[in-house]
Amino acid sequence: MNIYRLELKKLYSSVTLWVLIILFLVFNIFLVISNSGDKYVDFIGEISHETGYVLNEDFYNKLSQVQANDIEADYLEQLQLDTYQVEDVFDEYNINEVGERYIEATGAPERFAKIMRNKYSDLQNVVNKKGESNEAMTLYFAGATYYMHQLLFKDLMGWLIVEGVLISALLILLSLGYENNNRTEGIVYSTKTGRNILRSKFAASISAALGGYLLLFTVTFLIYFSMNDYSGIWGSSVSSIFNYRNDIIAGVRPFVTWHSYSVFTYFLATIAMSIGLICSFILVAFIIGTIIQNSYISFFVFLIINALMIAIPLMIPNTTLFSYYIKYYSMLSPVWLWLKHSLWFTDGDTDTLWKYFETMGLCVSILALTAFSILAAARFKRRDII
Repeated sequence: MNIYRLELKKLYSSVTLWVLIILFLVFNIFLVISNSGDKYVDFIGEISHETGYVLNEDFYNKLSQVQANDIEADYLEQLQLDTYQVEDVFDEYNINEVGERYIEATGAPERFAKIMRNKYSDLQNVVNKKGESNEAMTLYFAGATYYMHQLLFKDLMGWLIVEGVLISALLILLSLGYENNNRTEGIVYSTKTGRNILRSKFAASISAALGGYLLLFTVTFLIYFSMNDYSGIWGSSVSSIFNYRNDIIAGVRPFVTWHSYSVFTYFLATIAMSIGLICSFILVAFIIGTIIQNSYISFFVFLIINALMIAIPLMIPNTTLFSYYIKYYSMLSPVWLWLKHSLWFTDGDTDTLWKYFETMGLCVSILALTAFSILAAARFKRRDII
């Protein structure tokens, strides 16, 4: 425990950590401020307390009774137009067509095409249930929904994951390479306690990394939600009729999730997934740092490996069965899960073969990386000091 505290203190004393946190916060605050302040969004956030967010007869009765001043009259009229005679997007919606377009676009071999068809057959049942329950008939942010959903769940969440990963990787690599950088390996690792120090370094690095991520997350979203009122629409479904996906292959289509998520529960699920994903990147950095033992070279290798994981599936032509294996299974890697973070808990896109791809990918990644981490730690204990 004493070693853990000393390692944690060492990490939190790092100037690099605090410089990064400050730079990331400045960027996040700029991103929030430059994309907030939409008066129509503010009006919906306020008026939804009176009307509710479920688009039923009660909503329309209350909306018709809303009294707006001269400034808000245009926003009220816009909301009335946005919600006028809207229909449930899931009524008679055939999502199997999306799967067929993906199969045709990618030229997927029959064994993979079958998996894709099974996925969309299961999703069709989900769509039918959503239609029966009128799940889509919620307000969200009406005509501004797509923009606000992308801002929160694609832009802000995406950048926060990147920042959390960079801070986490840097911290664990600084910790693992500290003795090498300061030429104290011979002193520290010549003792039994020194040989077992990896456990304390790993625990301290995770604590410091998640603490840094929590700080970034808290400050960023305190500012974001102070500038964008979600209080009246948290219960709206993320599969609202106003939310959609702009798909290159399938065109504009509803935002369909495997389970019923409100904006709030989707927000919580995304946070949980983000933390899990950051932990998987920590394991990648731990393996690299344990083997190389040089913080700067290790960080460079960490970036190169993730860049290659992105590039390889894109560069390999879909000419053989093996190339399809690489393409589809690469989507389960941490870096590709990050790239597809805005599609978490949905059917994904052309190269996400399985349902619950984000959960499957995270579990596979953590299990595999944990096994490699144990092997790397065992190798570290047996290696020669000189």
